[in-house]
Amino acid sequence: MISQANITEATPMGANLVEGGATFRVWAPGAHEVYVDGTFGGTPSWQHTPEQLMLKSPYGYWTGFVAGAVEGDPYKFWVVGDGGSGYKRDPYARELAVDVPFPHCNCIIRKPADYPWHDEEFTTPDYSNLIIYQLHVGTYSLRPGARGASFLDIVEKLEYLV
Repeated sequence: MISQANITEATPMGANLVEGGATFRVWAPGAHEVYVDGTFGGTPSWQHTPEQLMLKSPYGYWTGFVAGAVEGDPYKFWVVGDGGSGYKRDPYARELAVDVPFPHCNCIIRKPADYPWHDEEFTTPDYSNLIIYQLHVGTYSLRPGARGASFLDIVEKLEYLV
């Protein structure tokens, strides 16, 4: 099912529609295996079988081409690593499905030009008016016995940051 057709050094991150299907690229340097699961062209493929295993580059990028994938198809990555395995959303996804609530929702394949941007009137503030904070989610709100925090773990502490 998955191949390296249409994959080059310039293949963009995330899911991208090309002639005959979609390319997928994600950076997961510590992963042992990365599968792309989804419903492609009406055919469900959610079993993370060897036919769905992406190819890892020496630089930690995993790539694959799924023939028959079309606009609107749902997908996720199944990642296997030292800490376990599970579904991960595409950080470059252009849309998340609403039928299953966040954070368990699927990603949706979309054409980049189809997104209705509303930023024509935006101007970057003057540098003297910028306030930038950096927060490492994985360690900011670490719970006892947990491997790392998630975005949902820091929601309760946002008022403190404000």
